[in-house]
Amino acid sequence: MKITYPHMGSLNMILKTMFEGIGVEVIEPPPTTNKTLSLGVRNSHEFACLPFKINVGNFIEALDKGADTIIMLGGIGPCRFGYYGHVQKEILKDLGYNFNMIIIDPPHGRLIDFLKELSSYFPNVDGKTALKSFLFAVKKMLAADKLEKFLLKHRAHEDRRGITTKIYEEYMKKLDKAQNGKEVDKIVADAMKKIKENANVYRKVQLRVALVGEIYMLLEPFTNMDVSKALNELGVEVTKTEYLSDYLINSAFKLPQRLEFKKNGKGYLERDIGGHGLNTVANTIKYAKLNYDGVIHILPFTCTPEIVAQGIIAKISRDYNIPVMSLVYDENTGQAGYQTRLEAFVDLLYRRRVNAV
Repeated sequence: MKITYPHMGSLNMILKTMFEGIGVEVIEPPPTTNKTLSLGVRNSHEFACLPFKINVGNFIEALDKGADTIIMLGGIGPCRFGYYGHVQKEILKDLGYNFNMIIIDPPHGRLIDFLKELSSYFPNVDGKTALKSFLFAVKKMLAADKLEKFLLKHRAHEDRRGITTKIYEEYMKKLDKAQNGKEVDKIVADAMKKIKENANVYRKVQLRVALVGEIYMLLEPFTNMDVSKALNELGVEVTKTEYLSDYLINSAFKLPQRLEFKKNGKGYLERDIGGHGLNTVANTIKYAKLNYDGVIHILPFTCTPEIVAQGIIAKISRDYNIPVMSLVYDENTGQAGYQTRLEAFVDLLYRRRVNAV
């Protein structure tokens, strides 16, 4: 078996750690590029969302490298994500690829059953080895998320543009290669210390922006044109509201955040509409109450849950007097235009803060 999967933030590192830990050969999909996007667009339906198209491109490139098994999450509900694996499988089969597709539904409060289902595809793997590998992968995931949260706050204060990103990327490579928990802890501690040493610019007006929206678009820098980095380089501290660790914990343990989301969304949206639509609405209200300077809504073109949320958060923006900007992405999105919009939005936030003093 030569297994592969789609890119999504640090997912590649986490799944590679888990599968290599149980002795399964991993074929990493090449880093997502314009070539990946082109392959996905060419072989997907025109109105499929951007994450779907990039997944298809990831799979084609990985299959061309020799992968013979694809693992993908499934699901049910209003969001089309539940159909991804099945439709992608048919597309790739029609293209002439010979492979196995493993589609597993998210835990949704049944973590033990989820792990049993996953392990059934690897019958020759010892249960103790599998659990050890899974827990180490989770530790790396938590470490990667902790390091990114630290980066998004401190990179806005760097002395020299680019130095903090370079440090972060250097230590993420070390994290990828880490072989045990102590090594992971040391890497994270060293990275945070080094980032802090190079991020000590004092700003009289310090802006804070929360990023809300669809999880894939928030986690995968290629798809959102690395909006977090662009904001940091404009001197803005960034808070991302979705991380892999949040998704796993909430899915594994009966979605504990759902109660918080419904509470925060009271009066605007109090039920799940699929995808991360409820999260988007609730998080917009949460960070408005925390007096953030602004919210940026990230979504792929044609994403129904996020389109519904987009209309609701426009009302939240008026009610809470907080600027909200939506960035909608597809394969035709241009970097220059979005950078101009970000700069204008940050200028608006700065002027509001100065005038409020």
